[in-house]
Amino acid sequence: MTSAPESWQRVLWALLYSVQYEQRLTDALARSRALALILEPVHGFSPEEEHAALGAALESAAPLSEILPPPPETPRAEEELRDFAERVRRHMDELRPWPDLPFVTRLGPLWEDSAVIGRVRMGHMEVTERIRRHFQRPETGDDAPARLLLRLSSGDEVALVERGGRVDVLTRPEPGRAPEDVLAAFLFTTGLTPGEVQDLTGGANPASTGGARTGWLAYMLRREVSLDGPGTVPFRVFLRTRLYCQATGSPGVVAVGRLVPAFTMPEALAGYAAGKGETEPPRYFSATGRDLLDLVPEGYGVLVDPGTGYATAFDRDGPR
Repeated sequence: MTSAPESWQRVLWALLYSVQYEQRLTDALARSRALALILEPVHGFSPEEEHAALGAALESAAPLSEILPPPPETPRAEEELRDFAERVRRHMDELRPWPDLPFVTRLGPLWEDSAVIGRVRMGHMEVTERIRRHFQRPETGDDAPARLLLRLSSGDEVALVERGGRVDVLTRPEPGRAPEDVLAAFLFTTGLTPGEVQDLTGGANPASTGGARTGWLAYMLRREVSLDGPGTVPFRVFLRTRLYCQATGSPGVVAVGRLVPAFTMPEALAGYAAGKGETEPPRYFSATGRDLLDLVPEGYGVLVDPGTGYATAFDRDGPR
């Protein structure tokens, strides 16, 4: 939990920095920033901690205008900044329940009893590009390795530490929690593939979610719908993500019209089948998006997570 006395100032700084050149702090802008705080939290914070930080800022007597002085071309009165922060916080409340995130970044030292469970076959800058979170260097000098602490939606905490041009995945051993399940949750929540991460547990199941509540593809699709609009990044993520489809008694896939329903989690597939009136748990198989597109006939596509607000159809050319 982020609890430093200045923690609310870090959230306010990030919020004000993101709007410093806006001519007007409109309500649409406040809602957009609320969405961004929910889907892309400030480093070291969860959305709930950001919400609390905004509340602490509004209760503080400290001038918000001194957190990040506005540029001369867009001067702001103190009352304007407080009103904007209040509207952002209110929009965050209106957007509840917030979606599960695949992970949130954390602050703090590495754990002394950590164990290496995997090794990412790329440097930390490449990992940053893939998972859109920046590594930090501890305040012990430039020679200290860059690192990134994550709390996964499975509840596991992992640390990514740059070592020799690669990135080690560390975790803190927890009673009753198998390292291979932690690594499976790490792969599911970051979108990194088994081919990109060396399994040092010797037994991670690439078809397992590791107990995580949401994965990288679902997050990216929700983010694109909410913040950016359609783009090419989710298609690349789709191609390498393992999806779950209902199995049939003979070779082939189940299609609805010209779309094959595919789910980012087995539980979502079970819910979809139950919604159609099926009383038995569905049999399913898993395959990457790329392999699914190879399975479906010409002219057909794959619909990811039908029934959700971010459901997206893909064919061989990209999003439909």
